[in-house]
Amino acid sequence: MRLVKLTTDDNPVFLNPDFVVSVRKGMRDTAVQTVAAQYIVKEAPEVVARLLGAEELAVDITPALTKAIDI
Repeated sequence: MRLVKLTTDDNPVFLNPDFVVSVRKGMRDTAVQTVAAQYIVKEAPEVVARLLGAEELAVDITPALTKAIDI
């Protein structure tokens, strides 16, 4: 079993990459969802994904609507 050490506000947490469901970017921190719980960690989402063994990252590149469209 391989464990990855991630930093939280209170204590470091050790996660098994086989049980991680998703990694999402928050306003300041990164949310790591496992099958048992959700953890808020300090590392960037790209760093967390690489530590967990992701070979490629799915990134949302949908452009944001910046101004109103007049018809």
